[in-house]
Amino acid sequence: MSGRVNNTDRRRRAGRKNTRKKRGMTIKKKILMTAGIFALAFVGISIAVINVAHGKGDGYKKKYLSQQTYSSNPIIAKRGDILDRRGVALAKSVLVYNFVLEPKIILAKEEDYKEPTIKFASEYFGISADELKQIIEKNPDSMYQVVKKEISFDEKEKFVAAVNEFNKRDTKKEKEDTAKDMVMGYNFEGYYKRTYPLKTVASDVVGFTYSGDTAEWGIEGYYNSKLNGKNGVRYGYFNSNLELEETEIEAKNGLNIVTTIDSDAQKLTEDIIANYQKTEGAQNVGIIVMNPNNGEIYVMASNKGYDLNNPRDLSPYFKQSEIDAMNEDRKLEELSRIWKNYCTSDIFEPGSTFKPFTVAACLEKNVIKQNDTFYCDGFEDVMDRRIRCVKRDGHGMISLSKSLEQSCNDVMMQIVRKLGKKDFARYQNLFGIGSRTGIDYPGETTGLAYNEEQLNPVELATSSFGQGVSVTMIQMAAGFSSIVNGGTYYKPHLVKELVNDAGVVVEKNEPVVMKKTVTKDTAEFIQKALYETVENGTGWRAKTAGYKLAGKTGTAQKLDNVNGKMVRSETNYVLSFIGCAPYDNPQAVVYVVVDQPHIADQTATGIASALAHEVVEKVFKVLGVYPEKVKE
Repeated sequence: MSGRVNNTDRRRRAGRKNTRKKRGMTIKKKILMTAGIFALAFVGISIAVINVAHGKGDGYKKKYLSQQTYSSNPIIAKRGDILDRRGVALAKSVLVYNFVLEPKIILAKEEDYKEPTIKFASEYFGISADELKQIIEKNPDSMYQVVKKEISFDEKEKFVAAVNEFNKRDTKKEKEDTAKDMVMGYNFEGYYKRTYPLKTVASDVVGFTYSGDTAEWGIEGYYNSKLNGKNGVRYGYFNSNLELEETEIEAKNGLNIVTTIDSDAQKLTEDIIANYQKTEGAQNVGIIVMNPNNGEIYVMASNKGYDLNNPRDLSPYFKQSEIDAMNEDRKLEELSRIWKNYCTSDIFEPGSTFKPFTVAACLEKNVIKQNDTFYCDGFEDVMDRRIRCVKRDGHGMISLSKSLEQSCNDVMMQIVRKLGKKDFARYQNLFGIGSRTGIDYPGETTGLAYNEEQLNPVELATSSFGQGVSVTMIQMAAGFSSIVNGGTYYKPHLVKELVNDAGVVVEKNEPVVMKKTVTKDTAEFIQKALYETVENGTGWRAKTAGYKLAGKTGTAQKLDNVNGKMVRSETNYVLSFIGCAPYDNPQAVVYVVVDQPHIADQTATGIASALAHEVVEKVFKVLGVYPEKVKE
């Protein structure tokens, strides 16, 4: 029995020995296999690296490099500035910063950095310490928490300098002792903010941006693509030697725009309008001052100015209770009325300021002579209508020149009948009535003018003195300029040139001659007749000491809606004055429109002429159009 036991023990011992041998072999095999795998992997990687490093095989290189991490950061382009004709900034982009906290870093050393960082941020940027603490503690894993916007460059530099001085330690021991007092975990994120230094000045000319660098209104909108630059980029990558390299594609800043506007003249004109609005006021007031000899606009102003830095503010025009009662659609509707440019977008009947156009057309077609005389009995019967003159009992015998001076409707109806509807329609078109001028400004409207087929005898008669035809201010100013400058129609424009950062002129808006309208002889007759109109006729309120001012007044009845039918109003009018100085060598044209003044008798005061007088007296000399010395 014991033998069996011994044999069994021997077999068990032998089994355990064989098992240990097998296990030993398995471990050795595993070690060898693992080592072999690592060796093969190392050889493979080495071959790949050698191939990439020595340029052997584009396939290896592309595959290897494609697996690397590339980093890129945008370089923001600066939007171009908008300047007046003297270089005064009307719109500019200023570099500002967001102050960003990085809670993950601030809390990285068991809150070692929290207290000093909060203290500095609160002290320098006026942020509540409790607010900063909450932001950090509620966002412990965040690397981006904007806590202050629109920090200036100087503010940023002061903060950074103070922090650097605070964090500076001279010895290792000091560093160890004060490590928890370091200001850490912050960043400054730079971007450009659009600002308008003159606020309301030339607001409906300049326009504004929104959604970054996007604009629709004003020069900002019309020249948006020119003002916007092209962003650059800074990025890193591995070269063929597996070395990290950084490359930068520079941002290309937008072009700066030099306008034709004179900001001083613009401000003075806006003040004239504002003062009038405070005393009497009107529904709309518009004033244009331009150079008749090249189409440059010096001044384009209205009573609907607004702060370009806060264009959605309705408070200058509505009480807060009224604003609160508006829904978003109503607010946008009211804002659109404020933002649009009255001088290019609104149409109205010009009234008697249109008479110089009628006389010029008739002279050009030789249907009348400069020395012709006419008889005004106070009306003309046209078909079944009696159309009255401004002087209901008539002017009697009157010369062509005097018909302008005294604003005689009767003579206009007589001469336009000789001209005929075909040529009247043609000359309307030639003077730009009923069509866009092409001014470099968005939203210009066309106005309304009868074509030849629409000009029945009544419409022809009333159109001769500016009733029935509808114009924009810029149409009238450009057309009138072409008459008084000797017959050259220049395309009106608001921008002189586009300049790059180096001050090099990239684009220049040279004067564009669109057409010839009248001869010099006709121009000189109109100039002299309108000079007499200011000196002795209906435009006397515009007369200004030292200036040989020529001009014409206008009074147009507005249309009222009575029971769904449009009828001529007996109370509401559009009053206007258009003129130039000096009359025999015009250097500036002024056009004033007052739509529905807030007084009982709107036709009695010569409001537009009086405002024109203020413009000539105060604004012209700013533009270099000086009064002549009065002879003693």
